[in-house]
Amino acid sequence: MDWIRFAKSGKDLTGLRGRLIEVTPEELQMHNTREDCWTCIRGLVYNVTPYMDFHPGGEEELMRAAGIDGTDLFDQVHRWVNYESMLKECLVGRMSTKPITNNGI
Repeated sequence: MDWIRFAKSGKDLTGLRGRLIEVTPEELQMHNTREDCWTCIRGLVYNVTPYMDFHPGGEEELMRAAGIDGTDLFDQVHRWVNYESMLKECLVGRMSTKPITNNGI
């Protein structure tokens, strides 16, 4: 209940002031610390930093998916959890499906 109350507090839990972005793998990898932790689940990227203190498994478990696609890790433990509803206020955006190019070369 504490997380639900906090998530509905109106605070910016994404750090992006409500705008959604397309996240490249490189961008996702940069957000891999306790103070700045993003993860991807099924193509959606979430800033789970605000959730650290609320996660029942603790910080250590969330950090296992820091800066990476955490879908497999999530499914191993939480397949039944409605993460989309629980983390909707933390949604940063979608993973980029565009190939990376070197300045059009």
